[in-house]
Amino acid sequence: MRKSLLILFGIMFFSIQVFAQKTITGKVSDDQGNPISNVSVLVKGTKSGTITNQDGFYSIAVSATAKTLVFSSLNSETKELAIGTDASINVSLLSSEKSMDEVVVVGYSVMRKKDVAAAISKIKGSEIAAMPTPTFTQAIQGRAAGVSIAASSGMPGGAINVRIRGVGSIDAGNDPLYVVDGIQINSNNSGRIGGGSANSGTAVKTQNNPLSFLNANDIESIEILKDAASSAIYGAKAAGGVVLITTKKGASGKPKFTANLSTGTLDAINLQKPLNTQDWLTAQAEGIMHRSVGVTKDSALRAALISVGQLPTLSTKEIQDLTSSDWMGASWRTGIVRTAEMSMQAGTQNTSLYMSGSYNKQISHIRPSDFERGTFMMKGSQKASEKITLDAQINLSTFKQNANHGTGGAGNNTINAAYASTQMLTINPIYRPDGKFYNLSGSGDVWYGSFANNPLAAQVLQKIFVRTNQLVGSFSGTYKFNQDLTLKSMVGLDYRLSQIKAYHDPRLIGGFYDAVGGRGEVGSNWTTNFITNTVMNYKKTISGVHNISGMVGIEFRSDEDNSINAEGNSFPSSSFQNLTNASVPVLVGESWTGFKTFSQFGRLGYNYDGRYILGFILRRDGSSRFGSDTRFGIFPSGQVAWNALEENFLSGLKNVSELKLRYSYGESGNDQIGNFDSRGLYGASRIYNAQAATNPISLANPELSWETRTEHNLGLDFGMYNGKITLSADAYRRVNNDLLLDRSVFPSSGWTSYSQNTGAVLNKGLEFLLRVSPFEKAFKWTGSFNISFQKNEVLKLYDGLEVFPGDPSIKVGESLGSYFLAQWAGVNPATGRSMWYDKDGNYTYQPLVADRKFLGNIYPTHFGGLTNNFSYKGFELEVFFQYEYGRRRQDDQLQQEARIGGSQINSLYYVFNNRWTTPGQFAIMPRPLLNTQTETGSVSWNNGDRWLYKTDYIRLKQLSFSYNLQPKTLKKLGLSNVRIYAQGINLWTLTKFPGVDPEFTGSSSTIIPQSKNLTFGTMIGF
Repeated sequence: MRKSLLILFGIMFFSIQVFAQKTITGKVSDDQGNPISNVSVLVKGTKSGTITNQDGFYSIAVSATAKTLVFSSLNSETKELAIGTDASINVSLLSSEKSMDEVVVVGYSVMRKKDVAAAISKIKGSEIAAMPTPTFTQAIQGRAAGVSIAASSGMPGGAINVRIRGVGSIDAGNDPLYVVDGIQINSNNSGRIGGGSANSGTAVKTQNNPLSFLNANDIESIEILKDAASSAIYGAKAAGGVVLITTKKGASGKPKFTANLSTGTLDAINLQKPLNTQDWLTAQAEGIMHRSVGVTKDSALRAALISVGQLPTLSTKEIQDLTSSDWMGASWRTGIVRTAEMSMQAGTQNTSLYMSGSYNKQISHIRPSDFERGTFMMKGSQKASEKITLDAQINLSTFKQNANHGTGGAGNNTINAAYASTQMLTINPIYRPDGKFYNLSGSGDVWYGSFANNPLAAQVLQKIFVRTNQLVGSFSGTYKFNQDLTLKSMVGLDYRLSQIKAYHDPRLIGGFYDAVGGRGEVGSNWTTNFITNTVMNYKKTISGVHNISGMVGIEFRSDEDNSINAEGNSFPSSSFQNLTNASVPVLVGESWTGFKTFSQFGRLGYNYDGRYILGFILRRDGSSRFGSDTRFGIFPSGQVAWNALEENFLSGLKNVSELKLRYSYGESGNDQIGNFDSRGLYGASRIYNAQAATNPISLANPELSWETRTEHNLGLDFGMYNGKITLSADAYRRVNNDLLLDRSVFPSSGWTSYSQNTGAVLNKGLEFLLRVSPFEKAFKWTGSFNISFQKNEVLKLYDGLEVFPGDPSIKVGESLGSYFLAQWAGVNPATGRSMWYDKDGNYTYQPLVADRKFLGNIYPTHFGGLTNNFSYKGFELEVFFQYEYGRRRQDDQLQQEARIGGSQINSLYYVFNNRWTTPGQFAIMPRPLLNTQTETGSVSWNNGDRWLYKTDYIRLKQLSFSYNLQPKTLKKLGLSNVRIYAQGINLWTLTKFPGVDPEFTGSSSTIIPQSKNLTFGTMIGF
């Protein structure tokens, strides 16, 4: 009987449960009320679920015990809602971009933006999507306050100079640390492989950007940790700041595919016009007349003809008919950029997958510096159980570069067309009548001027080719003990192999290679960066107001750099260019270097009711670059913030949506020096008594230790009208102490210098970021403006010295990167001679060493960007300006091109049209002079700061216009989105800088100017 009753009650209970099931319906829309299709709707803790239809509606049966529905979508935030008693549940989801705004990646974890007390700039991936740049660093230029970014040149895939809050070190590195999904990237951008033999007089050097492996369209967000409090969690590599890149990931729901196709053109930003033959002869004749009193113009012109090998008996008509070859026009061209990309996002409740592939090709605006890249990325996550989650990702890339000989200061720059095309004498033909290049070896062609080679021939005949294959990947496992405690272990690898092949053609005359029958070089360089860490995170909320978080971790990193190279001379023919065809071996080389770091770190945080935020970080770093007794350094940081609007006494503030005060203090270390600078090394390159021998090559300093950066940061975050207006302001003061300096010693000791910890440099500045979004309905307008002010100063050197030995531009009380030169006073209107100021402020024609003074430096005093985005009914317009002010640069190339009348090279019309010609004339260029000498014979045309120029500029960095197909049209086509766009990069620049590009970071000599891009493309989602 009892058994029968139990069976009956079981049946009744089961029936009640079945009949207790109910159906819930509803609609899912975005924050603008538009329906969202393919949203996953799941009963939390079960596999029961459904997806929304094209109109955003769903229907799902739930049991009486079900408590929560989970709504998730690829492009929207995930939201959980209690089921309750209602039969209809409608939900609005924020887009993933807006939800991403609510959290910030802070290193080994994420935090709510509201809880951040440090100085962190964030850039969304959508801001740089579809930009036709080989590296994402170019795309973020001007978009983050306090971050100065400049291209070293316009070479596609070339190196980029990134400085976060200025420069704090003299000899140690100032580069930031790049972390991609937890993997610390080896940022060594040296493309020097092999390097040339001692007697060749040249070296093969390219610009190999280690960040070129990452496709910008794969980026979800970029966080830049600017102050020491935020970057201290990364310790040894964080002295220059940290750039955290988070890539996209999969999400539950129907697979979504996105394709992007674009094509466009490239043109040089600014090409200067060189003189034709007649005007060059005129300048030469003027130089002769100014140098030799009493010489007539006709006789000076005849003398100028003799100087270039022409007969002085030419008639006036024959002189006017002398050829003027267009070397500039023949050297430069309109380049082409093409991009094809495709990605997929998919997943279930327990699995997510993201895959992408891209192809990018840039046919450069100057031969032969083309760039070609292919990338593949796969990123997946699997929830193996309720407690274990496994994550894996891999980035594969291969890119090819063709380099110009002489770029970057290596090799013979006179055969680099970017340098030589303005200085070639136009009296020289480019081609022979048979179409072959003029002035090749053995041709017997008559050639004029100081440059011995035809640079256009060098563009074709000189071969420098680099292929780089890179793998960046990681695998991690997360164990969830409970809702509060998780443990994550990760292993990552950044492996890069660069292979170079160079052929120096003997058909180019007047140099080294024609004498040895040509030279071939091959080399391989591979870097292996292995990293592993284990991190435990804890978070707990007590009584609803006490939020406690903690993290502890350990990390190990090993970097190795290996290279081999070989060279050979004397090839039987230029048709045979492989090194095996060389009949005379020159050298074989091999090198290895490496270093290791081991670290322990922790973070402790406390948040009271969202009002008071406290944080503390401690990291202990050990680096093999230092002595055994000084290898470890401890770097603490602390931060505090007050969300004032959470206070009851401020709750009555109308229209104020955010008011947060922040303060942080932190320390971080710098070990960016040579791997063996602390050690006394021996070399094995000597021969003693006809046998191989070793010899000491560096002086040891076992006490060498960490350079330390300490920083105070005070910040304010303010918002009004529910975030329609926001302002972030930061003020900082940073001091780099115990600088890693190469200290000079007396040569009689047998050494010239050794590394030591001494000296200090101060950096201080202000940063402001203003965002507005006054219209957010049918017509939308959002804008942002950022500006940064910065200044650095040398506080002290060693032994009480005021001036750094060997470099008087480094002085206590002055800025790093300063120029210490005699000040140019302009052109004497009466005589056309150059004048300078002496130490007392009087004019002089002969500036002395004592007349030198500090005349600006190479770093900007303020910089930033201005962005405006407009949209209406599918149309979108983005206008982005980037600007930089307050720095000066020496333009070495313009200095050479201004030797008007003084040498056998050509000049520019900028110089020619602004030269002094008659007494009483106020000119910016002095009179032409033979051999650039004054009447007293002193060579002073290049003295002082005459070739220093302000590089202030405002640049229209990006202008894009697009149209997004409307939902009704997309529904008919069966697509989720279609965007058709046109985009321009570097379209317009406002500057008084007379050189090629005010943005350049070097001396300007042999640089390839940046390009002006115009692209058209289509982005399709389905």
